[in-house]
Amino acid sequence: MTLNLRRGVMRRGAEGIFCAIPARIGLLGNPSDGYNGQCISALCRNWRAKCVLTPHENRWDSSLQIECGDQSHDFSSLSSLAKGPPDLTDGGLSRLVLGSLIHFQDECVTSGFAMEASGFSMHVSTDIPRQVGLAGSSAVITAVIRSLLTHHGLGTALPPHAVADMVLRVETERLDIHGGLQDRLPQAYNRMLHMDFREELMEGRGWGAYSHLDESLVPDMWLAHADMGEDSGRVHADLPDRWAKQEPVMVRVIKELAWCAHRGKEALLAGDIATLTNEINRNFDLRTELFGEEALGENHTMVHLARELGSCAKQPGSGGAIMGIIPDEDFMERARPAFEEHGWTLMPLRM
Repeated sequence: MTLNLRRGVMRRGAEGIFCAIPARIGLLGNPSDGYNGQCISALCRNWRAKCVLTPHENRWDSSLQIECGDQSHDFSSLSSLAKGPPDLTDGGLSRLVLGSLIHFQDECVTSGFAMEASGFSMHVSTDIPRQVGLAGSSAVITAVIRSLLTHHGLGTALPPHAVADMVLRVETERLDIHGGLQDRLPQAYNRMLHMDFREELMEGRGWGAYSHLDESLVPDMWLAHADMGEDSGRVHADLPDRWAKQEPVMVRVIKELAWCAHRGKEALLAGDIATLTNEINRNFDLRTELFGEEALGENHTMVHLARELGSCAKQPGSGGAIMGIIPDEDFMERARPAFEEHGWTLMPLRM
């Protein structure tokens, strides 16, 4: 059985199931996704989270052997893992993987949506930089959930938006990770998306309007990141309360961020790089209004460094990374040492 997803993101062979989920960049609109805004997000194929699930040859062997990076775990069955769950408060790859397994057992198997299946061995790895705003956690969880769905014969039973919703519940309900709506949608759909989260859709049917944008529309881009960023939950902690109170500054900024994504979509379709450049800069300036320069920390310094070097710049999410359009042939050569002086790594994006 082969799942016909672009670039071989998911495949099933005679010996196992392989799933690779790329990192995600928020091109425009973030963080308006949680507040009935609009966003454009794309896959960044420089980095991936990978999951290999190999079913046991003995159908009646329900045991699990889980390898998460350099850690390994053994359980007698998926149900026993869920009934006596380990401590999921510690950080790291194991927390994401075990939380995903437990959630899948409770939501899909115990509920009767998925049939019991054999045990398996699972190897999960990721090279996505941590906490720099590239949706590394959701990439890992999406890879695990997609592999489990395929193992249980449900590879295409859930539409991509439902897979993304399940991944979000793993993060928010199981692991207490702050997650915006747009983070995992491009990963679930395996494509760049314009996403409209307007209230009548979200309150009515529970998901937004998602339209595919061809990655070839995006000009050559760069990304720079620190070795490790900060937890996005800390940066976003006060936003729900500010939104509930309809704080005037936040309401205005969220609306303008949504318009950045709307105008950015039109610019991409028209090949209008000048407008796209302006919207990228505008997105970060609005983010600065929303959070303040102090909360943005080194990101604020690095964005202005990039602008001094001739590029537009913004954050791809909440963390220690920034991105922009490569403005000329010499940009990477002159910018790389400038970023390295701050301990940041600069590279071209593969989309």
